[in-house]
Amino acid sequence: MKTHTIPPEKFPMEITPHVRMLGNYFFNLFLVTGQNRSALFESGVSGGVDTVIAQLNALGISPDYLVPSHPHSDHITGLSGLMDQFPRARVVMALGAQEFITHPKAGPLLIKEDWFMSKGLERMGVTPGRPPLEAIPEIHDALLVEKEKSLDLGGGIVLDLIQVEGHSPGNLIGLVKKDRILFSSDSLGFHYPGRGFCPLFFTNANAYVATIDLIESLDPQIICPAHQGPLIAAAASQGIEDTRNITLSTIRRIKETALPEQALARQMFNERYRDEFTLYT
Repeated sequence: MKTHTIPPEKFPMEITPHVRMLGNYFFNLFLVTGQNRSALFESGVSGGVDTVIAQLNALGISPDYLVPSHPHSDHITGLSGLMDQFPRARVVMALGAQEFITHPKAGPLLIKEDWFMSKGLERMGVTPGRPPLEAIPEIHDALLVEKEKSLDLGGGIVLDLIQVEGHSPGNLIGLVKKDRILFSSDSLGFHYPGRGFCPLFFTNANAYVATIDLIESLDPQIICPAHQGPLIAAAASQGIEDTRNITLSTIRRIKETALPEQALARQMFNERYRDEFTLYT
């Protein structure tokens, strides 16, 4: 894993003239700046919020939009801190995301997972900037995305937000056509740089594969997952092919196995719960 790590001093990292990667190696947030406005895609975790705020302050930018890609803990528990720091920013989220985090079962799990990730960051050598989350983000007056919405940031820079299925309820990907850059979040799976992907079809396998196909059809030159850095040029198209292959083979394995369900689950867990993935419960 260490050979792939992006050191802290590389952040914020310019990916294109209009897009910078903020956060740290494990949790990537993407700042899109136009002539008049800016948008921060992804929220990360509470332990990374202060680093992101410091990076934005160093750039002299207060984002106009905060866009959590979906309501899983590693993508939304940083939102409270960002909202507190940038109270004028408008939260933009997919339809269904708020219902997810306010569900009686989901909220306590988000808080528990944020605590676990904070401890994991310490274990990985990244000191959290604040204590773990104590309450789920309270979101008021969010701009909701149903299917698609475009944020015109000025100067020809438009962030297109597209609601997709397969990984999570209330899930968005983002696209800046001018730069041919796509923010995939977890819709291509969990990114192990140089080692492939782990499929994450948590809600529907067929819809997850359809989202991979959609991403390919958008023909991005750069793909930015939410973890462990971007895929650029040939690595982007190769990443789409690799994640489709591992996803389809995983689906076949599940359908065709002769193993009892729990034995297969344990086998797959032992294969994939390693390196960066151990940040999660």
